[in-house]
Amino acid sequence: MPYSTIGIEGIETRSYPEPLASDTMRRMNSDKRQLPAMKLDELQALVATWKQPKFRARQILDWRNKGVLSPDAMKNISSDLRQKLKDEICCEPLKLIRRECSVDGTRKYVFALTRMRAAGKMIESVFIPEEKRGTVCISSQVGCVFDCPFCHTGTQGFEANLTAGEIIAQVLAIKADLHAEPLPDELHSDITHIVYMGMGEPMANEDAVLSSIGLLMDKDGLNISRRRITVSTSGLIPQIQRLGAVYPVNLAISLHSAIDDKRDTLVPINRKYSLQALRACLNAYSIGKQRHITLEYVLLDQTNDQDEDVQALIRFVNPERERVNLIQFNPYPGSPYAGTSKQNMKVFAQWLISKGIRATVRRSRGDDIMAACGQLKADTKADSNADTKG
Repeated sequence: MPYSTIGIEGIETRSYPEPLASDTMRRMNSDKRQLPAMKLDELQALVATWKQPKFRARQILDWRNKGVLSPDAMKNISSDLRQKLKDEICCEPLKLIRRECSVDGTRKYVFALTRMRAAGKMIESVFIPEEKRGTVCISSQVGCVFDCPFCHTGTQGFEANLTAGEIIAQVLAIKADLHAEPLPDELHSDITHIVYMGMGEPMANEDAVLSSIGLLMDKDGLNISRRRITVSTSGLIPQIQRLGAVYPVNLAISLHSAIDDKRDTLVPINRKYSLQALRACLNAYSIGKQRHITLEYVLLDQTNDQDEDVQALIRFVNPERERVNLIQFNPYPGSPYAGTSKQNMKVFAQWLISKGIRATVRRSRGDDIMAACGQLKADTKADSNADTKG
């Protein structure tokens, strides 16, 4: 349970007791399998080595799929089996440090990793509720391997890749929180969609991300349709190709400019994979009927919002397969950029629409708690200090 609730201008902030395991526990967790990443057959094989019947594995997964990861809370299994789980599996690869609630209903979660080599490192995840859907925005890395200058996460640098278990654990923790404290009736309190748009470049952590997608879709797991899963990437072409071959989920591209010289600065991976190469990759990516690829475009004042920018974007977009999502720039301390005015965003969108391109202006959510697009950054020192407020 949280030990403090701090109200600041309508924002609810909850801090949680010191969650980090002892050094001994970290060493114990370092090589353990993580419960959120285990499939039914794997867990059945494990409980069989403990002389337990197969149905115990199903009971454990039923708890896990509800977001219950602590063996102590699994009331229909024996105390001996609960102890086995504690001793031989890392059941809780993440510990909740803090939850913040926006005035618009958005919730941001700060988690600490518990495995030895990454113990104490922080990540952030976001739940974005709407009337008829609830979207979890999950992280794939601690920090980010790329340094896009308009993104707050990039200023953190790269610290670690998340495991598949740590990726799935974000979803499970948020699911448990929503069950314990549902949102008001006008907002959705169930998880219906998953977007890999939190901290990190998902395709730079390819193995764990692909494994986590398989776990999300697993019929014995969370059983989420691939049509409700979106992976956002800055454009790692070989990884995009493999994603499409294995799990052709919804694809979003952090484009931000259709001019190579500008994109080289805004999205540095463009120096390796140019717009021409990206264009060919997107043309080949598998999309289903009535589906599309999303091109994400943060509009920056006097940077990528000029006439030449919109004309280049019109030339780049394939209107039959893609839509453009124009994003308001969400400032952060020390940012060198300013956002385009709302009026200019509307004009930019109308230019695209007039050329037969589907274009929308994304509504910014959670910016009052630094949970909006491009604002996530888990400062270990700052969050550790926040955790001791009382």
